[in-house]
Parts: sequence; structure tokens; C-alpha cells
Amino acid sequence: MTGRKIFLAGGTGVLGRRVTPLLVSAGHDVMVNTRNEAAAANVRAAGATPVTVDLFDRPAVSAAVDGCDTVVNIATAIPTGGSAALKRNWATNDRIRTHASSHLASALPTGGTYVGESITIPYVDSGDQWIDESVARTFSSATESVNHAEAAARSVDGVSLRFAMFAAEDSAHTKDLLAAARRGVFALPGNSDAYAPFIHIDDAASAVVAALDAPAGIYNIAEANPVQRSAHMEALAKALGRKRLRLLPSLVVKLGGPPVEALSRSQRISSGLFREVSNWVPAHSIVEEY
Repeated sequence: MTGRKIFLAGGTGVLGRRVTPLLVSAGHDVMVNTRNEAAAANVRAAGATPVTVDLFDRPAVSAAVDGCDTVVNIATAIPTGGSAALKRNWATNDRIRTHASSHLASALPTGGTYVGESITIPYVDSGDQWIDESVARTFSSATESVNHAEAAARSVDGVSLRFAMFAAEDSAHTKDLLAAARRGVFALPGNSDAYAPFIHIDDAASAVVAALDAPAGIYNIAEANPVQRSAHMEALAKALGRKRLRLLPSLVVKLGGPPVEALSRSQRISSGLFREVSNWVPAHSIVEEY
């Protein structure tokens, strides 16, 4: 469907910078929440309209969304590196997933379309078994707020996209992974035979656009054929001219507690359901693009 009027929260982040021009090129009228003039300039250059609104201010959000028929909420503030091990560094991200998501969903007019962001990390370790949307999840202090984000989408019969880990050259998480690999370490915790759930950022962006026409529900978004950590280690080592990479010591997982344990799980994520209900086809294999 073309010709929507869309309010896009998170349109200046790593994912949003790809989503904004895709929405504009699809013929939509897009308003993007921005916090500074540099971001606003980039939004204008992409053909969208910058607006400034505090996502934690419900009346302000309602006013900003007024006149729109679609809300796309991909706003996040996930900490990187060692800071992610501290609960207090997740506070802003938790507020976005709880308060901001609720405000954005509440502002949506009756019959409007809502697309929100979630994650695959909470799924239990499933070894080499495929993980669809029905598989059990367990939560830590770092991930429990996704329940609020998904509840906001359900409250308006919207779509929640459970993304695997982003692979993007301008993502701090990817930069950290590559920096560690140059030092000889594969920085994603877990055993070598554990499946690593990734999604290329361009495929994630195209999934957001495809979700506008998907039936209400929850969908996994991951590369078509997730591979084990050993395959990532081999591909990264080859790309960097190293003989091999080392795994993180198991003590790191133990000391990191539940948030790090969740990252160590084997998750062979299936996004087959979303491919069935939409025209989305992931085009990238992560190990082939290191």
C-alpha cells in the first residue's frame, strides 16, 4: 500500500537511516522524530520531514502523530561493550520500550497501522532446532521490557518484529565485534557449535517496510540460514588474515550473569512465517560479507 502518512520513531538510528529512504521511495509521506539539527538535515536529504517530540511525553506524542495513519516505532538505546553488563545502562532503552511504545500505540488512530521493534535474544537455547515464534522465552533485566513493547503493538492489532542481532558496518555492536576479532577473539559468548542469530541491517530495513502490509502478529526477522559460531569465527579470521579466533572464556558468561548468558544461547532463528505472509526475502548471508 502506498500513500501512507507515517510517523517514524527511531528514524535516525542505524536501522532508521535505512528505513527512512525506503519508505519515502515507496511513496509514503514520512515524519521522522529528530533530536538535533544535523539529524534533521539528514532526514530532509532523505525526502522526509523532521519533527521534534519527547517520546516520553504522552500529550506531545499524541499531537505529533495526529493526522498520521501509521506509526513505525524502531527507537532503541541499547548499550554497547562492557557497559551492557550494568543494569542502569539499560534504563533509557527500557523507558523507550515501555513508556514510549505505549504512548506511540495510544496515539495511533483507530484502524491505523503500527509496526514495532522487538528482539530474538529471549528465546531459550534450542541447540540445532529451528526457533519459530512459538518457542519459549526467558528474560533478564536487560530484555524483560520487550514484553511491554510487544504488548503495545498487540493493543492496537499491530506488528512486532523480533529482530536477530544487527550486522551493520556503522553499528557500534558490529564495530566492537570486529575490533575484538582483530585481537584474535570472537566476542559473542557461547560454544562454537551454538547457532548465532544475525540479520543484515539492509534486510532488517526492508522487513520494516514489508511489515506495513503484513497481518497483525509477531514475526522473527533473521537471515535465511543462520550458522554456528564456528562458521562466523572461520569467516572472520579469513577476512582479517588470521589463522583462527578464540572464544570468550566461559568465566565471562558466568560473571556477566543472565544478560550475557542470554547472548550465549544457541538460536537457529526461523523467519519463515514472515516470508509466508509478506513479500520479504532476506538477501544477505552474514558469513559471506565479513
